[in-house]
Amino acid sequence: MLQEAWMMPFAFCTCEKRWCEFAEPVNGESTQFLQEFALKYNMVIISSILERDINHGGTLWNTAVIIGNHGNIIDSLEYCYFLFKLGTSMEPIAFVDCNC
Repeated sequence: MLQEAWMMPFAFCTCEKRWCEFAEPVNGESTQFLQEFALKYNMVIISSILERDINHGGTLWNTAVIIGNHGNIIDSLEYCYFLFKLGTSMEPIAFVDCNC
């Protein structure tokens, strides 16, 4: 199980690219990379990603993705999201549990 820090977009944001621009769909580049890794090493991987949920208006979620040892996505769970004031020091102004 990978820690959330490996996909922490806040460490890479700049004035030119905000943290929310690092969000991607569940089957995005990060998950595809991990799918290849899981298949190659015959392992199950649980990883967090910053998900942009296209089916729900581009909502951002902290999502746990479970990848099977055959490289398949077993499941994903949107477990919460943060709201930030854009243009500030990125301190959270709210922490809201999802209702899914």
